[in-house]
Amino acid sequence: MAYSSGLHMLLIFLLGLSATRSVLGLTFGFPYGKEKVRGVNLGGWLVLEPWITPSLFDGTMDDRIVDEYTFGQYMDKEEGRRMLQRHWDSWITEKDFEAISRAGLNHVRLPIGFWAFDISGGEPYIQGQLAYMNKAFGWAAKHNLKVIVDLHGAPGSQNG
Repeated sequence: MAYSSGLHMLLIFLLGLSATRSVLGLTFGFPYGKEKVRGVNLGGWLVLEPWITPSLFDGTMDDRIVDEYTFGQYMDKEEGRRMLQRHWDSWITEKDFEAISRAGLNHVRLPIGFWAFDISGGEPYIQGQLAYMNKAFGWAAKHNLKVIVDLHGAPGSQNG
């Protein structure tokens, strides 16, 4: 069977990872398959959705702004960045991670869009989410939570 070199390397990596885990007894810090995953979604924080955070969109006073793409497209960049910074600083905080842990949950789902990583295709998104994703990783570790990163928007998605 002929494999593309990328697929071939992926298969080698996965086989190596499997062998390494079994030989060394490595785990990834959670007994998946033995303990229930109990978690909560942190939607509306690093991916804007008007049905979750309508006040952020209403505050633009521009009916053309209906999603994160149009937010970046039509908002003044500096004002948009200030609005997003306030949102990112307050929507989810370390206190939320502490409360999630105290409630007996063990996972958080963290939606994030591709635009947090790359807008080299000329997309109008306003970046800054990665610093908050990194904070989330630190807060999760501190409060004994695991993070499931959800690539919630990919290039060419349904909205744009």
